[in-house]
Amino acid sequence: MEIRQLTELDKSDLLIAINGAFADYIVPFQLGASQLEAKIRNEDILIDWSIGIFDGARLVAFILNGRREIEGRTIVYNAGTGVLPAYRGKGLVGKMYGFIKPFFQEHHVDQLLLEVIDNNLSAIRAYEKNGFVKGRKLLCFGGEFQVSAGSFCCSVKLMHNFPWDTLQAFWDIEPSWQNTRTSMELIQPTGLGAFIGSDLVGYILFSSHTNRIYHIAVAPQHRRKGIATQLLNELKKYLSSTQIQLNNVDEKAENLRVFLKKCGLTDRINQFEMIKNI
Repeated sequence: MEIRQLTELDKSDLLIAINGAFADYIVPFQLGASQLEAKIRNEDILIDWSIGIFDGARLVAFILNGRREIEGRTIVYNAGTGVLPAYRGKGLVGKMYGFIKPFFQEHHVDQLLLEVIDNNLSAIRAYEKNGFVKGRKLLCFGGEFQVSAGSFCCSVKLMHNFPWDTLQAFWDIEPSWQNTRTSMELIQPTGLGAFIGSDLVGYILFSSHTNRIYHIAVAPQHRRKGIATQLLNELKKYLSSTQIQLNNVDEKAENLRVFLKKCGLTDRINQFEMIKNI
């Protein structure tokens, strides 16, 4: 078997390997070519920073790596690790990290970051063996949301640009990689803003194509007035279904957690963020 960094020419093999590796995953999924391209773009994945193991011409294991400069540090994000079923239990994840380590050192990478489902014990052990430690727990909510009519204390309008300094002042926690400001600027989600007079007091970012919410937040001084409920009621107009998803909510965001559960959403699948400093 050959281990090497991937190239643009490997993308068709990569798509086959992703779909083969995740067909029997805890949360099975399949990607099309356009979805893979969107993932690469939205998560800042660099193909030549990603690794694959080939058995002859067949790609049998891979790690997709994204890279960002955050507060003066180079962070590499594992955007997906996959091993085909017949090749599991052979330590291939460790071999890939061992192979790429000198490259990361040469390019002055400060930290490696990944997310792993909390009950995927074999994966957690494999990452811990390679020097990763558990960080925060991230909750993934989904289901059919149900919100009461509530009061109408504000006006809700489409946002055509995102005033990030104001929006970030509403946050209690830092978003994970896929939901950061950088990711939102790449994804360009739809945004709804809640206004009292001319003051922006809450917002929601979402995709009507995937029924996924990326952000929902209300200014601290305006909470418990029904603003988040009003935003969700307005959101219904833009979605084809009341089945929604909101991934990677820091479990420390207690107010948001309680609110989402009150709206009928459950956190059936959760993840640990894992970190390795180099």
